[in-house]
Amino acid sequence: MVKKRRYSVLTVLLSGFSITSVLGVGIALYVGLGAAFQNTRNLGVMLSDLDLTSVQRTMRERMDSVGERSRWVADQVAQGTLDPSDQYGWDNTMRALAASRMEGMAYGLISGDREFIGYRPKDMSEIRRILPADDMIFSELAQIRGPGINRSSFPKWDPFFNQTVLADWIPLFFEGHYVGTFIQYLSLSNLSNSLIRGREDLPGVPFVLVAGNRVMAHPRLSEWGNNIASRLINGADIARSPIPLPTINDIGDPVLANIGKSRAIKISDDASNTASKNLNLSELNLNGRYSLIVTKQILDRPFSPIVLGIHFEEEVFDDEWNRLILASILGGGVLLLSIIVAIIISRHFTRPIRRFAAAARAFEQDGIDHQTFSDLQGSRIREYDDAIRSFNHMIRAVHDRERITSLFGKFLPASIARKLLASGTDSGVLPPQQCEATVLFVDIEAFTSLCETLDPQQIVSMLNAYFDCTTNIIEEHGGIITQFQGDAILAVFNAFDELNDHADAALDSAIAIQHAVNTRQFDGLSLRCRCGVNTGRMIAGNVGASARLSFTVHGDAVNTASRLERENKVLGTRILLSDSTHDQLSDPERVVKAGTIQLRGRHSETVLYTCRPQNSR
Repeated sequence: MVKKRRYSVLTVLLSGFSITSVLGVGIALYVGLGAAFQNTRNLGVMLSDLDLTSVQRTMRERMDSVGERSRWVADQVAQGTLDPSDQYGWDNTMRALAASRMEGMAYGLISGDREFIGYRPKDMSEIRRILPADDMIFSELAQIRGPGINRSSFPKWDPFFNQTVLADWIPLFFEGHYVGTFIQYLSLSNLSNSLIRGREDLPGVPFVLVAGNRVMAHPRLSEWGNNIASRLINGADIARSPIPLPTINDIGDPVLANIGKSRAIKISDDASNTASKNLNLSELNLNGRYSLIVTKQILDRPFSPIVLGIHFEEEVFDDEWNRLILASILGGGVLLLSIIVAIIISRHFTRPIRRFAAAARAFEQDGIDHQTFSDLQGSRIREYDDAIRSFNHMIRAVHDRERITSLFGKFLPASIARKLLASGTDSGVLPPQQCEATVLFVDIEAFTSLCETLDPQQIVSMLNAYFDCTTNIIEEHGGIITQFQGDAILAVFNAFDELNDHADAALDSAIAIQHAVNTRQFDGLSLRCRCGVNTGRMIAGNVGASARLSFTVHGDAVNTASRLERENKVLGTRILLSDSTHDQLSDPERVVKAGTIQLRGRHSETVLYTCRPQNSR
């Protein structure tokens, strides 16, 4: 076999550095194009700021004018100089208001019978309409609250006026008596016109949002009202009811519909020095198209927050790019050549690194799997080849270790298996230790009688299902099963792993086991079991011959738990706890006294406890 020639990292670096000189052209292009892009963006930000500030000023002036007019009418009625029931005087006052170049689209009085009698200031033509029930909320609230300031409703599309409107209303009272509600309808469609007017030849799509995702102004809002809103009116019983403004998903503007996915970017220092406060800049990449979004938030309006904005498509930057095309052709050609050479070299010499990185990521994410992890191929680069050989050796070693751990886990508790592997010796011996722990002893009731009626295969299947269930419960509570004695289970808490609330954990395990056994069947058989729980000092360690060891616990505390399990027969209980376990419970009220027992070797009786009915599930 011919040995492949290998290269040092130094040789590879020298080869790479030899072609970096051509990158100067690329840097020049990048700086030039970046500056052009930044200048264009700054210009768009500043122009947008001027437009949005103008719209904000217009909106504030209109709302303030409407509010002043509402309060003036309320004051005149309260003073008795204006009487809504005096048709002649009321009409003359309304005509005088129209002569003051009011911004409203319509205004008038709401009577108690849901009738609106108003006027159009443009030609003083009369309007009579029965208001929908939802609009009558204004009048009903006015009668309840009494005299107050003017309030504004949330903007909606009104099919009566066929445009976006805002209702400003104020209750009218004279000598404490409600006489009606003065309401003004302000057209918000003019906002769209204000944004669009004068921008026909300028880039960007203006918009106004309210309540986060409702479109209050947009070039396509009128088209939406003529089409979508008309279909809603014709197809539903809402011919006289305001329709909610369209959402950003309804207006047909993909950039606006995905504005929540845009990424905020910092306004450059050149633009931030002249931009107004609350101006935000973000960018959106949607289906390969770049958009720049400039927004400004208004928080001082009755239906705040309002977001004014303009978004620009990537075409706005085309002019700046085109100016640099001629100067970039030669440099771009050199840059392209250098990129091609760099790609060829890098793909050839970094292929081992990519394979190495992919294998490392797979190992990190999925763990070791003998079926999917094969040895990585060697490399001609000396350092790469050494690293790959070490990695292959590590994978095989980890696989063997995982396999040993998995096999250990079938015969030993996982915590003991980990300690044996971490001990660094092959003796399989852990130093014995004395500890205070809680023992749980679980035994199946009438198991001997049950075995006499079943065949061996059914007994084994039943026991495996039962042990699977109880083992999961004990391990979930931090316990370790040290022995399976026929149908009995010996589990210990705080013997090999530190567990502060070991008495509670053992009791919780016993309760959970009783609940599981009483509510399910094991291989089609219903079982009952008894549990004994005791806390005390014991010895934990491994015993047996030098070639075969067993890890378990020894001591009077272990024997007492077994005795308590059998004592359930006498007391007619399912769970019995010793007084030593009772004293270490975080909540001793969980158990009640069940009786007393004279344990062998003790001079005094031991008090036994069992679970309260509500705590035994």
